[in-house]
Amino acid sequence: MPSAQKLEFDELARGKAEPDLYSLLREIHASNVSTLNSLHRRGTVLFAEGEAVRGVYILRTGSATISISSSEGRVVILRMAQPGDVLGLNSALEHLSYETTVKTLEPCRTEFIPLAGLQELIEKSDEAKRAVLKILSGELTKLTNRTRSLLLPQTARARLARLLLECTRETNGNNSNVTRIDKLFTHEVIAQMIFSSRETVTRSFANFSRRKIIQITADSILINNREALEQMAL
Repeated sequence: MPSAQKLEFDELARGKAEPDLYSLLREIHASNVSTLNSLHRRGTVLFAEGEAVRGVYILRTGSATISISSSEGRVVILRMAQPGDVLGLNSALEHLSYETTVKTLEPCRTEFIPLAGLQELIEKSDEAKRAVLKILSGELTKLTNRTRSLLLPQTARARLARLLLECTRETNGNNSNVTRIDKLFTHEVIAQMIFSSRETVTRSFANFSRRKIIQITADSILINNREALEQMAL
């Protein structure tokens, strides 16, 4: 691995990487596995469901959707990928086609590990094997929690309320109870995340706004009444 790439791995490892990812990065670094660092525009498909596996991506910055689709073309977003996620790992280990489609929601930076290099690393390093198993276990937990969170509520409006609560963060420099969500998602994407239709999402947002539970601005959604949203999400 060229020295510049080694430095990039060191930078990620010293950041917010989880211990399991840190271990994998350390083994990659030590084994001189060749990798490719890339920047991607919003809307880039890193890999598509059904494509032959080429390798795995480590998401370093930005966010992306992880989705599956039916034979009729209906898309369901399983979860959001965040920095530190290893994408396509299970497919690579099974030597199958990619099981999901990963598409960037904003400009992203990734580290790509070719399939041959990953296989060689796992065969040679017990530490890499342990790290990979723990990463896979963590991914299963995330998917289970996501499924429980968004499938148990019976109505689309309740699922939307729960999704908004998951996405909220405190507004910087604001001591009030208002929380803020940056508008990364279109109504179509939100519909795919809550297993509903774009029209239902639009009507639900209008209802929330009319009741002053949320306020939609040009670049964000403000949660004005979190308690009401929590009641709706039950």
